[in-house]
Amino acid sequence: MPHSTQTKIAKGAIWMILFRLIERGLGLISTLILARLLMPEDFGVVAMAMSFIAMAELLSAFNFDTAIIQNQSATHDHYNSAWTCSLLLGLCITLLMIALAVPIATFYRRPELTWVVVALAFGPLFTGAQNIGVVAFLKELNFRREFKFQVFRKLISFSVVVPLAFLLRSYWALVVGILVSKLGGTLISYLMHPYRPRLDFSKARELLFFSRWLLINNVAGFLKERGADFFVGRMTGATSLGTYNIAYELANLPTTEIGAPINRALLPGFARMSSQVAVSDAYSNAVGILALVTLPIAASIHALAPYLVPLMLGNKWLGAVPLMQLLAFNGVLVLLHSSICAVLIGRGFPARAMYANLVYTVMLLLLLAGIFLHDRSVGVIGAAYAALLTSLLSTPIYLHQLHRCLGLHPLLFVKIAARPVVASACLILMVQWITPSYYVGMSFASILIWFVAGSIVALCTYLVAILLMWHVAGRPAGAEQILRQRMIKEWSQRFKLRTSSNQV
Repeated sequence: MPHSTQTKIAKGAIWMILFRLIERGLGLISTLILARLLMPEDFGVVAMAMSFIAMAELLSAFNFDTAIIQNQSATHDHYNSAWTCSLLLGLCITLLMIALAVPIATFYRRPELTWVVVALAFGPLFTGAQNIGVVAFLKELNFRREFKFQVFRKLISFSVVVPLAFLLRSYWALVVGILVSKLGGTLISYLMHPYRPRLDFSKARELLFFSRWLLINNVAGFLKERGADFFVGRMTGATSLGTYNIAYELANLPTTEIGAPINRALLPGFARMSSQVAVSDAYSNAVGILALVTLPIAASIHALAPYLVPLMLGNKWLGAVPLMQLLAFNGVLVLLHSSICAVLIGRGFPARAMYANLVYTVMLLLLLAGIFLHDRSVGVIGAAYAALLTSLLSTPIYLHQLHRCLGLHPLLFVKIAARPVVASACLILMVQWITPSYYVGMSFASILIWFVAGSIVALCTYLVAILLMWHVAGRPAGAEQILRQRMIKEWSQRFKLRTSSNQV
C-alpha cells in the first residue's frame, strides 16, 4: 500500500475519533440531562417506535454510499442513481410506517405510540434526500470535511433536544430531536458539498447488484443491536426497555466510540490496498491496539457500574447496573465483529460479512425467544445474558471468515488479546477489593470519591499489569510497542518544538 494512503488512513482515523469524541461527548451530555429530566418509560416509548422504523430503514438500506466508495471508477451516473434510489426508498418507508402506526401501537399495547410513529416516519424521507455528494469526503479520504459535516449535524440536534426536554418534560423532546437531526443533516449536506444530484436510474441495477449483500448485512446488523428491543418491549414494557436502552448505550459508549470511527476510516483505506499482506499486517496491528484500549474500558465499566449509574443518572436508573456490567464486555466483542466486517467489505467480500452477521442474528433471536418463552420473569437481565452469550458463541464464525478471506489464523487473535484480558481481570479484582459495596442512601460526595478512587486504581492496575507482562514476554512486537513508539515520537516532537520556540 502506498505510504500516502497509509498516512491518510492514520489521519482519517484520528479525525474520525475526534469527531466521535465530540459527537458522543454531546450525546453523553444530552443523555445525562434527558435521563435526569425524563423517566425510563419515556426512553422506552421512543425505542418502541424507533425499533420498527429503524428496521424498515434497514430493510431498504442498500448502502449505496459503500458501493460508491468501493467502486474506484464511480461516475456521476452512479452518484445520481444512488441518490435517486435512496430518495424513493425513503419515501416508501415513510408511507409504510404511517400506514403501520396503529398496528405497531397495538403490538406494544401503547395507544400513544401511534402519533410517535407517524412523526418519526418522516425521518427516513429526510435521510433519503441527503446530498450523495458528501460520500466523496470518505471516498477521497478527505476526513477533515467529513468531520465538519458530522459535527455540524450533531450540534443542530443537541441545540434543539436539550431545551425541549426542559420545556416539554416528555418523550416528544426525543422525537423532535431525532427529526431535527435528520433534517439538519440533509440541509447541511447541500451546504457542505457543491454536487447537485438529479433523478437517474441508469446505474441503479449495478448498485443494487453490489449492495444486495449489504442489504442483508444491514438487516442482520440491525437485529444484532436492536433485536432485544422487540422482546423486551413486548414482554416487559416501556420502562424496562428504556432502562435496557440506556444501559446498552452507556456500556457500549467507550468501546464503540473508539472502534466505530476507526472502522469508518479503515473501510475506504482497505478498499485502496493492493497487497493482501499489507491488509493482514495493518489489520492485526489495529486489532491489537483496539484490544489494548477497549478491554480495560469494558472492565472498568463492569467494576465501577454501581457507582457510575447513580452518579450520572440517579437512583431511578439503578436497574441499569447489572445490565451495564454484562453489556460492557458484549460491546468489546461486537466491536471486534464490526472491525472484521469493515475489512471484509473493504476488500470486496460483503457476502462473508453478511453470512457472519446473519448467523449472529439467528442465534440471538433463538436465545431471546427461548429465554422469554421459558420464563418471562427473567426480564431485561435475560436479554443482556442472551446478547453476551451470542457474541461469545458467534466470534469463531467471524474469525473463520477472516481466515478464509485474508488468511489470518484465529489463534493470532488469542495471542493478541491474551495480555489485555489478564490485565483487565486484575483491574476488576483490584477495584472490587478496594471499593466498598454501593448502598442506596450513600451521599453524592461518597459516590464521587469512590468512583474517582476506583478509576485511578483501575488505570494504575492495568498499566502496571500490562507493562509487566510485556516485559516478561521479552517486549515482543505488537500493540504495546506501536503505542510506545508513537508516544515517544509525539513527546520528542513536542520537546523539539518547545526548544525551538524558546530559542527564538
